[in-house]
Amino acid sequence: MVTRKIAALATAAVVVACAAWVYVDRSGPSATATPRPGPDVGRLSARLPFYPLRHAPSDRRWRIDRAVRQLTISCMAAHGYRYTPAPVPRPTAATVDHPLPFGLESLATATATPEPGASEQRRSKAFVLALYGPTDRRITARGKLVKVSVPATGCQAEAKKRLLGSQRQQWLQVTVQLGEGEIQARKNLDKDPAFRAADARWARCMLAAGVETDDPVRLLQSLPRDTDFATSPVAKADIRCKSDTDYLRTAYTRLAAVQRAWLDAHPTTLTTWQSLMRRQDGAAKQVLG
Repeated sequence: MVTRKIAALATAAVVVACAAWVYVDRSGPSATATPRPGPDVGRLSARLPFYPLRHAPSDRRWRIDRAVRQLTISCMAAHGYRYTPAPVPRPTAATVDHPLPFGLESLATATATPEPGASEQRRSKAFVLALYGPTDRRITARGKLVKVSVPATGCQAEAKKRLLGSQRQQWLQVTVQLGEGEIQARKNLDKDPAFRAADARWARCMLAAGVETDDPVRLLQSLPRDTDFATSPVAKADIRCKSDTDYLRTAYTRLAAVQRAWLDAHPTTLTTWQSLMRRQDGAAKQVLG
């Protein structure tokens, strides 16, 4: 079985509150693997303007997450609880989960490693209250597509407050805006003449291979959940046609252009995000010593 999470574009999560936007999500309880791009495609996706903002492996994000973990553990100890969440693994290019917005990019699959869970059993309401605060006290950010809310109080919120001060809601809001910007850029791509021409070339190639389709993402959605891509004639035709028509290079080049256009049109969103990331990283360095 494979996880078909092809374009998970933005996530704002604090354990009990998570918002994610996806173009394709065919994952299920028994899913154990996820398609990964080939090396050249990986280099193409890494050139996207949103990639360093939202998906690239980053020591800065690693420090921030470790600082939040350390602060939360100390806060819970002050309340009389032993809280031992799993250590934060250092990200690498091999482990980063970046979007795949054009359907299959390789016939290869990689076994997905389950996220480690916290070792602490949350045995009481008092424990949960100390960690997350009252359920009716939350910070909310609204975008055009979604609303995201996170705990306003509790040890986890206090840890984030240590890094962001009074700007927690601003950080949540700008994270939502960037996530929606990445989605909007992908939608804008569908109007791009060069991308539309690439779609048409790919579709003609697929038709010649006996597969009538006009969209690689919808094609992937149409495959049975337990499809073995390495042996599927449809999947193999998809990858061959993408190679023969240079589809992915064109698609990523044009997506980079429309992403850049979106960021250029929203300079405040970008500068605010960058400023708040620097603030969190500086505070995290002090926490970690």
